[in-house]
Amino acid sequence: MITRDDIVIRKAILHILDTDRGDCILSSALLNPGPEMHDFIRNHIYKIISSDDTKKGEFDSEISPIKSILETWDESDETSFIETSQAIANKLYAAMGEGLNIPAADLLFVTFQVEGEIYLALLKMNYKRNYNHDKMYRGNHTFVGLLKKRSLISETSRVPEAVIINLSDFSMRLLEKKYEVNGERVNYLSENFLICHTSSSPKKKLNILMRVINNISNKYDGADLKTKMDIKSTLQKEYVDRRAFDVEEIGNKLFGEKTEEKAEYDEKIEMYDLQYDNFTVINENTVKKLEKQMLVTDGGIEISIPMEMYNKGNFEVQTDTTGKITIVIRDIDNVILK
Repeated sequence: MITRDDIVIRKAILHILDTDRGDCILSSALLNPGPEMHDFIRNHIYKIISSDDTKKGEFDSEISPIKSILETWDESDETSFIETSQAIANKLYAAMGEGLNIPAADLLFVTFQVEGEIYLALLKMNYKRNYNHDKMYRGNHTFVGLLKKRSLISETSRVPEAVIINLSDFSMRLLEKKYEVNGERVNYLSENFLICHTSSSPKKKLNILMRVINNISNKYDGADLKTKMDIKSTLQKEYVDRRAFDVEEIGNKLFGEKTEEKAEYDEKIEMYDLQYDNFTVINENTVKKLEKQMLVTDGGIEISIPMEMYNKGNFEVQTDTTGKITIVIRDIDNVILK
């Protein structure tokens, strides 16, 4: 897995794509960032490549103008680098201008290297509107007021729209948002600017998988707690053992002996084109919801169960013939009040 320190910044240039004011101001010189700016750029690139919100993309080679531009440039040549960045900035500015409420931005065009591979990062730093103080002096009086200004991204936040392209095979990862273009909400970065095909992000795939499974469980198992806990246990074990989710294998584990449920699972998963998917989750925060299960009784008692503890057999849900539920927690060494 790539770490922040693996990222080596090669070249960078910044262009102004101010669609609010009709200004496309293209720089004709590379940035000369010092150590602090290098860290700023590196940190933002790392936030993109370590995020499960990004999705994979593949250029439509026959009609993508961006791929055509990239195929002819010489990244190592400064003049070629600048001219290529300007051409791509112009294309992005045009795509932004076609939409309604697509934020104006600065485009940070960066190449970086990781373990011998060279990548291109297009970081669209959308303008944010905020207020700052404004002071004026008149004679012996000082007047302090509020002035509305625009600013770029902060050090701690994440770039909201970005593209990372591997320059050896032109594979890419995107972070994008939908905006209205010609009356329709579209992913303008992938559809109108890059002209590429994309898959769903790992985070979205996991949400779809869990939603399909939970809907089937609710339909056939009702409120059976043990079945629902076993389902979450299966998903949590899948991540711990593989760091990935094999959609077909999970379906077989959960519904393999239940013909009707398995058929519905296959049908729903195929609707999302995930039937043969095996996706990897990078960021552990994405699977935090699999780590614990919160139970709330009708009397208001709340119990947070770590799935690791459940998997070891230290927790058990028992339902008697009358429907009454007994919860058993074993091997407790100590209890504290919070």
